[in-house]
Amino acid sequence: MDYEQFAGALIDSSPDGLLLVDDDGIIQLANPVAAKMFGRTGDDLVGTSVDELVPVELRADHPDHRASYANHATMRPMGTGLHLFGQSADGSMFPVEISLSPVTLEGRRHTIATVRDVSDRQESAAEMAMLQDRERIARDLHDMVIQRLFAAGMSLQAVHGQAQPPVVAERIAATISELDDTIRELRSAIFRLGQQGERRSVSAQITELVHDRSRHLGFEPELRIVGDVDHLPDFIADQLVATLTEGLSNVVRHAAASAALVQIEQVGDRLSLKIADNGSGLPNSPKRSGGLSNMMWRAAELGGTCAVSPNPPTGTVLTWHVPVDIVA
Repeated sequence: MDYEQFAGALIDSSPDGLLLVDDDGIIQLANPVAAKMFGRTGDDLVGTSVDELVPVELRADHPDHRASYANHATMRPMGTGLHLFGQSADGSMFPVEISLSPVTLEGRRHTIATVRDVSDRQESAAEMAMLQDRERIARDLHDMVIQRLFAAGMSLQAVHGQAQPPVVAERIAATISELDDTIRELRSAIFRLGQQGERRSVSAQITELVHDRSRHLGFEPELRIVGDVDHLPDFIADQLVATLTEGLSNVVRHAAASAALVQIEQVGDRLSLKIADNGSGLPNSPKRSGGLSNMMWRAAELGGTCAVSPNPPTGTVLTWHVPVDIVA
């Protein structure tokens, strides 16, 4: 291979579009990438004015831009700080980056224009901006709206036992239940927002949830994770996080505890969750609350079990067991 053949192979193999343009603005050489980019063949481009590759509405000013560059020809990007566009043969426009390099061939000035289609990059940037907006919305819902609803529920819970007459207590209980339902719906909405972006690991969700509840408990629960929970099937992981949310909310509202343990184990084909506290324990006549019913329902849906028992000498233990070999 001689130098001319090598130069031709190098030009043809470039990942960017390459145009050799003379000082009259006529294309003298175009590599295959440039031809494809502008919806033409190499033979179609050669002999064509480079102005024809500029969008129609900008074409009239392009000769002046070429002349300005020719008077101060240096190797530099074209249109620094501007959004540049090329126009394909079918009239469609696409964003580009262009670098210009002056060169003298056979005694005449030419310019090598390196053209890169950046459509994918701009689409990625737009997608990233959208994902960041979703993350911000989800964070605001969690940190502001849910926390305020949760605090309102706690305030109502504190006065529920003192409310008179009974009809008032019933109304307060109904409002607390509605707040719980609203919080669950908001958490589902936050989860869906997260699903549209990159899904966080299960262990990260659990750690964040336990830390978040510490603000309401007044202490940080001990957290133990045994096994590879980050590779649980999504539908099981979702139910695990939802159950942990319900269980910790019950500790906050009912236990009056000063310490708690959250233990999650994934061993073989079994997944278990245990939430143990040193609080006031079970009432003499325990009632199945909405939260407990939800946790039992989640376990049953997965073919598992959920139970609440005393935690001697004081406190309560929630145990939640499900198989992990279910096919979604």
